[in-house]
Amino acid sequence: MATTNLMTEITSRYSKMTKAEKKVADFVLSSPQEALSATITDLSKLCDVGETSVFRFCRTLSLKGYQDFKLSLALSTSNSDIGQKKELIDVTQTSNCQETAARVKEAYTRALEQTFHTLNFHAISQTVTLILSARTINLFGFGGSGTSANEAKNKFMKILPNCIYNSDAHIQLTQAALLSSEDVAIIFCNSGITKDCIEIAHICHTAKVPVVFITQFAKTPAAQYSDILLLCGANEGPMEGGSIANKTAQLFLIDILYAEVYKKLGERALENKKKTSKVITEKMM
Repeated sequence: MATTNLMTEITSRYSKMTKAEKKVADFVLSSPQEALSATITDLSKLCDVGETSVFRFCRTLSLKGYQDFKLSLALSTSNSDIGQKKELIDVTQTSNCQETAARVKEAYTRALEQTFHTLNFHAISQTVTLILSARTINLFGFGGSGTSANEAKNKFMKILPNCIYNSDAHIQLTQAALLSSEDVAIIFCNSGITKDCIEIAHICHTAKVPVVFITQFAKTPAAQYSDILLLCGANEGPMEGGSIANKTAQLFLIDILYAEVYKKLGERALENKKKTSKVITEKMM
């Protein structure tokens, strides 16, 4: 199981490590970001040790393997990065409902502003191109990010017939296993370290499926498996799923993607929207 205090763990176990393991420890402690983006082969070369020594280093830290090490490192470095970026919106001290509403509105406003200034518009355009050319649009995500993935499906299925999302983790993994280069995988994972999300990215990458990974943290281990790393998020730590900032950022991005796809589809989008709206309207009569 990944630990949230990897740096402390490395330091505390350093004296019991072999000479080769200490080389790996020294590199990770001095260059955690570079270690995070390295494959096991890369890290072994950087430390001038064999891959077996890197694996033993992971085992010394009571980690299951290299992937578990990278998850733990991502969590540890993300915590240090965002420790001073907590939301400043405190609703616990409000005196009435109106004041609470005003502070919540401020949280939404801040989230939108922060998200807008961190968006990569080129990456968004690339994602739109993949959506329009894909045989199937496969959406993945769990927890709060799963809610965003489901919202994306609900929006896009009004103009496109090939959007797929299922909330069950096993079915998501099964779904990923059957995709090909003709499809696209869009993975919502705000923390960037959800194991199943990283595994889905890995499965898709191996099958040459275009992968769009939507996260707040650029140092996610999934970056090596992603064709497009779409940064999106506000002030939320990797273990604080479900904040106003996170949900607002992801829904904002979904609306931007939807609007761009709608614009590119032109008349086809309009006709499909009419068709889907008509069947829903008839159910209400």
